[in-house]
Amino acid sequence: MLTRSGFSGLLHPFQACWIALLSLIVLPFNQADGQAGATLDPDVIAADNYASTHKPMEVLGRLLFWDPILSGDRDTACATCHHPDYAYADGRALSRGTGASGLGPARTDTSEGRIPLVRRNAPTVLNTALNGMGSFSGQGGAQPGPGRMSTGPRAPMFWDHRVRSLALQALEPIKAFEEMRGPSHTAEEILDVVVSRLQEIPQYRYLFDEAFGAGSAITTTRLGEAIAAFEKTLIAMDSPYDRFLRGQTDALTEQQQRGLKTFGNMRCDSCHGGTMFSDYALHTEGVGEHPLVAEADAGAGSFNFRSPTLRNIALTAPYMHNGTIETLEEVLHFYNEGESRNPNVAKAGDGQNRANLARLDASFIDVPRMSDAEMADIIAFLESLTDPAFDKSIPASVPSGLPPGGSITSASTGGQ
Repeated sequence: MLTRSGFSGLLHPFQACWIALLSLIVLPFNQADGQAGATLDPDVIAADNYASTHKPMEVLGRLLFWDPILSGDRDTACATCHHPDYAYADGRALSRGTGASGLGPARTDTSEGRIPLVRRNAPTVLNTALNGMGSFSGQGGAQPGPGRMSTGPRAPMFWDHRVRSLALQALEPIKAFEEMRGPSHTAEEILDVVVSRLQEIPQYRYLFDEAFGAGSAITTTRLGEAIAAFEKTLIAMDSPYDRFLRGQTDALTEQQQRGLKTFGNMRCDSCHGGTMFSDYALHTEGVGEHPLVAEADAGAGSFNFRSPTLRNIALTAPYMHNGTIETLEEVLHFYNEGESRNPNVAKAGDGQNRANLARLDASFIDVPRMSDAEMADIIAFLESLTDPAFDKSIPASVPSGLPPGGSITSASTGGQ
């Protein structure tokens, strides 16, 4: 039996510290005016009990998250590609945003090919508020801790870190052609169009006043802050692994405990260490290009992409930045190869045209080879990082009067 004192430094994240910080991080932006349990217009909340347990900015952000009024053609919401039925992802390799209908893998194009697939896999929104928390250190390195965090306004977002902070992240999909904007508006004008729409809806004017104070204008900045406030409530950090760390020795099976140890022995924690099981750094691993993406995706510039958190990883297949790997077993086989599958990234022993190609990260090449039994143990451990007790509620209505989530049919009601 593996004891807790036998964990490597990275596989035993600091506990009291992150719990205290979590209580600060999940507070919404500029929430001084809002108090939990505020009474809102019953027509806004419908039969929903959410407002009785959440702050006004969180209530507003949730309705915005589900309201397709934010999309150019009023057919797509944030929730379209980040749905609770799929752990706030969408279960697809590449998302379909505007100009499509259906939910998750069943979503199909209705634009007659005018709007392409989103070129990247939709990451889960669960725990996005904790992006950057507990920087990695690698085996034998410094412990993760408060001094090594980059959360809040500097938190890295998206597969390529193209923006920082949860509030800015919330605005990017609205501007993206294939995600929410569509062909009716330009990227430069869409946010102003959305704000104008919200200003015309009395219920939204009321909700913004409740969240930001009486007489507060509806602005792009406040739109992002409100959505971020809701996303900060989507925390799933009470997995069997977490309970094991707190002393519940039977929370992990013997296989999962073997997998925890093997995870460290195979140096998986070099990129997936710390409290969030991610270093939130960019790495070049040579993941193959998706055949349906017309142009090669260079990520942040050298075909490098951020290490995703492994929390709730068992719920969010398929994997990698473009969803080209279907299962966790296939992911581990890819790491066992230690080679590039991307023609734009040099193979480990490729001496030809090396100057013209991106180079694999050394840490990827040096991953020890895993046996089938070791891979099975690691997968069992990764499954112990699942916390299914996140908010799965869907608002009965949104202030625009449009269908919550846009042109989708909830899998939970059997209508894919």
